[in-house]
Amino acid sequence: MGLGDNEVVLLTQEGVQFFDPKGNKLSKEVRKLDHSWAESHKGGYQHFMLKEIMEQAQMVSQTACQDGKRFTKIALDILRANQVIITACGTSRYAALVGRYLFSKVGKKFCDVIMASEFGYFADSVDKNTIVIAVSQSGETADIIEGVKAARDNGAQVISIINRPNSILADLSQQVIYLNCGAEIAVAATKTFLSQLAIFYLLSFSMVDAFDEATAKLAGLNGEITRVLDWNKNELIKLSQKLKDKSDFYYIARGINFAIASEGALKLKEISYAHAEGMPAGELKHGTLALIERGTPVVVICPADYTFAETLSNAIEAKSRGAYIIGVSDRESEIYDSWIKLPKVDELLYPMVAVVPLQLLAYYLAVNRGCDPDKPRNLAKSVTVK
Repeated sequence: MGLGDNEVVLLTQEGVQFFDPKGNKLSKEVRKLDHSWAESHKGGYQHFMLKEIMEQAQMVSQTACQDGKRFTKIALDILRANQVIITACGTSRYAALVGRYLFSKVGKKFCDVIMASEFGYFADSVDKNTIVIAVSQSGETADIIEGVKAARDNGAQVISIINRPNSILADLSQQVIYLNCGAEIAVAATKTFLSQLAIFYLLSFSMVDAFDEATAKLAGLNGEITRVLDWNKNELIKLSQKLKDKSDFYYIARGINFAIASEGALKLKEISYAHAEGMPAGELKHGTLALIERGTPVVVICPADYTFAETLSNAIEAKSRGAYIIGVSDRESEIYDSWIKLPKVDELLYPMVAVVPLQLLAYYLAVNRGCDPDKPRNLAKSVTVK
């Protein structure tokens, strides 16, 4: 049974009673909990974060087990809406940025992405013809809940993408899409991020009545993610040892992978306490290039697609200032000082394979710097305060 805002619960030997803020007794529905959410073993791994990174090879197809007819209906609602806004915080916001790209590229539907902590300042532009997509691992994030309440007050339809069941956000939403990826214990999100990307991928292809095609493509990612882990584990361990004393890191990419650069930087600073920034590669010369000096690590996500030449050109700009270039790519280049090898996959699936080695790099750097990747200082898994 869930406890709503400002409600009071009275626990006695005789049972439990709920009351609203005025003291009126409430009737509550009993919900059966999924016991898998109580499981919290590391499965032989040193940390939960490493376990959750390694689980991702199976997680994408698990997340993709959704109701195709329901997804198509939700996708059509999104297409019909005059305005679509995705709101999220932290890692979930970077998933939302990938979602925005997918909606535009596949469904030809533009949407905006607004940080949940800023969403309230835009509430006046929300109305009954607006769909708000709220993305939250926990469904309890205070900023998102406040923004969703404001959106509902103005008549908007709310679709939420959540991992944890029985949340406040789920109760506030007309439609709820669950990630189905099980409990995530480590504070820094890994497998939930990948699952959020999979959900946006399914929604975008549902806009063009291609849910089954998207599901099949996601199923094929299991082997590709396994290959990424097998190919790069030893290289990432050595790289983390080489870079453990560096204080500043920069991540760059173009197009759909810009959000992955930002997520890679966030993972690094969350758990290793090094300063890291992610940005579009084209923005490097507009200020950040002044910070590049000899030995500065620059991680370049550089798929062999239409962004390759321009992204590589930006990497050359950094290298000419002394940067240590780490290429994350399916194509090798002499520009790279270290190469994280990726398989060749479709452009729209690339974020899902590119983010995995970035998570692993952040993990090994944290361990080599003596940090606890499961419990980074000053951070919480579910941010329930503003």
